[in-house]
Amino acid sequence: MNLFPKRLQQMLIAILLIIIVGTIGFKVTGSEKTTILDALFMTAITISTVGYSDHVGIETSSAGKIFTIIFIFLGAGVIAYLFTSLAAYIVEGELKEVFRRRSMEKRIEKLKDHYIICGIGMVGLYIVNELYHTRRPLVAIDLHENKLEVLKLHNLNVDLIVGDSTENEILEKAMIQKAKGLFATTNSDNDNIVIVLTARQLNPSLRIVSRCNDTKNLDKLKRAGADAVVALNYIGGLRMASEMIRPHVTNFLDKMLRDQESHLRVDEVQIPSESPFVGKKVSDIDFRSMGNALLVALRKSDGDWIYNPLPDTILEKNMSMILLATVEEREILERLVKSKP
Repeated sequence: MNLFPKRLQQMLIAILLIIIVGTIGFKVTGSEKTTILDALFMTAITISTVGYSDHVGIETSSAGKIFTIIFIFLGAGVIAYLFTSLAAYIVEGELKEVFRRRSMEKRIEKLKDHYIICGIGMVGLYIVNELYHTRRPLVAIDLHENKLEVLKLHNLNVDLIVGDSTENEILEKAMIQKAKGLFATTNSDNDNIVIVLTARQLNPSLRIVSRCNDTKNLDKLKRAGADAVVALNYIGGLRMASEMIRPHVTNFLDKMLRDQESHLRVDEVQIPSESPFVGKKVSDIDFRSMGNALLVALRKSDGDWIYNPLPDTILEKNMSMILLATVEEREILERLVKSKP
């Protein structure tokens, strides 16, 4: 990434050319005693309109006088224009940033049942990527503003709140009261504990999933209010073992979770208490009409599981349907399950 935007680069090149032209011009039209430093000094006092006096002997040279006249109008004019453009560029950039933040705040204020990701490191970036490509509403929080460029670099058009996720004010800006879930994914277990504790106090019904770097902090995170804690080293070890003893299973799961060309996922859709699905049999739901959605299991509200449910299995309120489906198929099912009877 360039240190300076293209527009600023062009301004700097123009200024450099004016200085070079002026230095060469005064050196050529000046007296024989004129040095490069004298010519450069004359260029500087001319384009800055300071004009101390003649330092290169152009008073006795007609060519020097003509060059100076042209250079004053050309050089000083160009420099004045460039600095005016630079000032406008800075003001314009600041205004754009103000409007961007205000537009972002308005979008976030309208969010409901969204997800909050606290910490956009490598772990947080993967979470944002998965939520974004499965069309879940989300907002990210990080201490560093340059993470917005990181998100854009990965083609993730996501709103980012710059601030400390451990602070109530920042979480409230992310509309935590209306959020569906929160991820605590910073590199510090202590920060994650504070984030979980703060989030639980602000929204007791929020589902919270936290990252854990040291397994000795698992219990602390759960006691702080996390619904689920993921120990990266532990999960990594299980994954390596699975790669060895069940490679085709891990390959199958990878295709659903990592293949950017395929949106097939093992997903879940909860049946609300007033859903038209309540009381119906599995056979009454035409999953094939949605595409190739495949019902894999059902989870009852009391935590019991029904794997590969039979066609006459009765659907209950607050039951979760675990299915193999694309993003579009899941969205169709969500609309049907929430429609009025």
